[in-house]
Amino acid sequence: MHSYQKSHCSDDHTAVGKTLPVGFKRLFFLLLVLSCTFLASACTSQPSPTAAASSPTRELTPTSTTKPATPTPTPTITPQPTSSLGVNAANLDGTILELWHPWSGETARVIQESLTEFNTSNEFGITVEAISQNSLNSLYEKVDTAELESGLPNITIGPNYQIRDWISSGKPVMGLKTYINDPEWGFSSQELADFNEIFLLQDVKGENQFAMPAVRTAQVMYYNTTWAEELGFTSPPDTPDEFKTQVCAAAQTFQTDDNLLTPGTGGWLINTSPSAILSWLYAFDSSILLPDDTGYHFNSPETEQAFLFLKELIDQGCAYEVLESPAEVNFANRRALIITSPLSNIGYQNAEFERAENNDKWTVIGFPSIEGKPGISVYGPSYAVFSGTPEENLASWLVLKWLLSPKSGATFTEAHGTFPVRESMLKYLDDYASGHPQWSTAQALLTNARPEPGLKSWDKVRWILGDVGTQIFRYYFTPDRIPATLELMDETAAELHEFND
Repeated sequence: MHSYQKSHCSDDHTAVGKTLPVGFKRLFFLLLVLSCTFLASACTSQPSPTAAASSPTRELTPTSTTKPATPTPTPTITPQPTSSLGVNAANLDGTILELWHPWSGETARVIQESLTEFNTSNEFGITVEAISQNSLNSLYEKVDTAELESGLPNITIGPNYQIRDWISSGKPVMGLKTYINDPEWGFSSQELADFNEIFLLQDVKGENQFAMPAVRTAQVMYYNTTWAEELGFTSPPDTPDEFKTQVCAAAQTFQTDDNLLTPGTGGWLINTSPSAILSWLYAFDSSILLPDDTGYHFNSPETEQAFLFLKELIDQGCAYEVLESPAEVNFANRRALIITSPLSNIGYQNAEFERAENNDKWTVIGFPSIEGKPGISVYGPSYAVFSGTPEENLASWLVLKWLLSPKSGATFTEAHGTFPVRESMLKYLDDYASGHPQWSTAQALLTNARPEPGLKSWDKVRWILGDVGTQIFRYYFTPDRIPATLELMDETAAELHEFND
């Protein structure tokens, strides 16, 4: 049996958040009040024209009528496309690169093995060294303090808001569009179409692609199908109303049991992480961005409806919060019909079921939506390149192509337990899918996936969602306070966006 540990690198960016800037009076006030989107050119050589067949020679009579001989067409030569990068492949020999990453353990081992294979197999003589910074925060700090000319790595990894921050602060983040579309070194149109479009669009700024997706994950819901069937439910909830009906029914079994536990036990185990709350807002069709992505807009009827729904869950005893043990432990012991957890924790959850000797069947579902199409919000770090010499830049791009190749990318996906960023990676994940049926089921959720906001300020603004989510479930927070809370959210988000974007 595999030994699983709970994921700490992709659950909800909890390791990447930085402390909010001091001096925001409105933010302080809020906390105080609440506490009380390429096609690459593909040229196909035209087929050589077929030589005209010769006709037998015969004697013509005076009465014969003849047609003028058809001239043999002159072959058209289609020029072959050439690279616009101006780098001779021979000049790549001996190029040494550094790649900084935040991972340790199994993930660090997998990326090291992939790069070691690249070093020994690439025909250009490129060598890349993987250097772990042990965490995203440590990586950020080292990049922030590195000297531009000599201290930066060639390749690094970070969520899109952090990469946007590097761009804004003058770090030489290289645009990748020229490399992606290069006829010699880039991706073909078929290869580019193989990437999940939502994942690619998360790393677009203006008309350029400033990074490529390394890892994409999401907060999802774990659903006990065995217990639900015992309660009379034959399918998972698709809408908020269905969700409420099922978790309330599960909670009711505890309220009538002789061993009464915490009110709400058995229903939905509350998760107030920013990604979970954002997913609930998306479920109610809330668009939290202003037109043209110029800022944030939380104060809307859709957001208000989402918060009212969540408040009703706790007020009616259908949801509860527990801090003493992980949600996965409570789920494995039938203390919650549904929990919210990262996609990457599926292996950990299965291990908890074994530990609890629980043979219940469970699956992964999305956040039930008012349209009846459960969805998720996706996020995760990407590969970025810091510009160097033309040879270093091209070599770095070739490393990215290697890491994102179907086979290499599939190995990386398996190590993380997350979504493959390319469709073709799935053919290398058959064994993993067979051993992790919940992960396999989760791939269908990408149909209704929405990305987290792509603004640099999201690094700070997302924590507003977490704080408000926490307050909504407090006993002293009443529904009539939601409108004022939404106003304060907009005011605080506007200040944070102005300062950080």
